[in-house]
Amino acid sequence: MTRFEHPLACAVLRPRRLGTLAALTASLLLGACSASTDLLPSIAMKPNDTKTADAGPSSPQNELQKATIYWGNEYNKKPTELRPALNYAKNLKALGEKDKALAVLQQVSLIHGNNPEVASEYGRLALEMDQVGVANQMLTMADDPTKPDWRIVSARGTVMAKQGKYTDAIPFYERALTLSPNNPTVTNNLAMAYAMNGDPKKAEGLLRQAVSSSGATPKMRENLALVLGLQGRYDESKAVASGVLNTDTASANAAYLKQMVKIEPTTEMPDARSFAANTQVSAAAPVQNAAVTAGSLPVTQGVWQTSTDEALPIAH
Repeated sequence: MTRFEHPLACAVLRPRRLGTLAALTASLLLGACSASTDLLPSIAMKPNDTKTADAGPSSPQNELQKATIYWGNEYNKKPTELRPALNYAKNLKALGEKDKALAVLQQVSLIHGNNPEVASEYGRLALEMDQVGVANQMLTMADDPTKPDWRIVSARGTVMAKQGKYTDAIPFYERALTLSPNNPTVTNNLAMAYAMNGDPKKAEGLLRQAVSSSGATPKMRENLALVLGLQGRYDESKAVASGVLNTDTASANAAYLKQMVKIEPTTEMPDARSFAANTQVSAAAPVQNAAVTAGSLPVTQGVWQTSTDEALPIAH
C-alpha cells in the first residue's frame, strides 16, 4: 500500500501556540509522525478488490467506493484543505473504515484546530468507537448554542449515558428532540436514559413512538422488549424480541428477566443496568444457544444509538 504522510501535520505539533482542537489531538499523533500513517486505505486505492460479486455497476456501494476514491485522491493532492479531508473521512466512515476515518480527522484537526465541523465529526466518530473521553472534549467544543445541531446535542447525551450519568443525559436528549422532533434515534436514547434511571414505564411510551416511526431500527425494538420485561410483562417482551432476535435468544432473555423479577406484588423493578449487562440488546451481537443462566447469555453491545444517517459527499 502506498505510504502517505503529511509533513505539515507533523510540523504543526511544534509551534508555540496550537488551536484548541489541535492541542487536544496532538498527543494522539506524537508517535505517528515518525512512523507515518497509511491514510489512503486499500478500499480507496484498489477499488476492484472491494466490489462485491452481486454489486451492479451503478449500485450504491460502488457509488460510495467511487466517491471515496475521488475524495481520497483530492485529500492526497491537498492534504491541508478542510473540505477534501472531511469528505474523505465521511466516506471512509460510511464504508466501515472507521479507524482510517479517525486518523484523517486527527490529522485535519491539527491544521484546522478551531473548526466546529471538524470537532463534530471527530467527536461523533470517537463516540461510535467508544473513545468517550475524546468524544466528550470534541463534542463540548462543537456544541454552539447559537447554531445548535441535534446530532451534536444527542451525542453529548450519549457521552453522559455511557458514563452512567443518566440523569445528566436526559436534558441533552430532550434538547435534541426540540431541534429534531420525533427523531427515532434521539427518542430511543431518551427512553433508555429513563429506563436506566429506573423508569421503564416512561421508557416504554417513548420506545413505542420510536418503533412506529419510519426510521426505526431493530435495536429500538429490542430495547422495547427490554423495558417490557423490566415491568414483568414477559410474554409481550418475548413477542416483541422474537421479531428481531433468534427465537432461542429471545426466550433466554425472557427467562433471565424472570430470574431477576420475582412475581410478587411487592417486588421492586430490577435495575435496567443489570439486565442490559447480561442480555442481548443489539442485533449485531452473535446469537448463542439459549440457556437459563445469566452467565451464558450474550453480552450487550449497548442500548444507545450512536450513528446518524446523513448525506454523503459524492464525487464531482
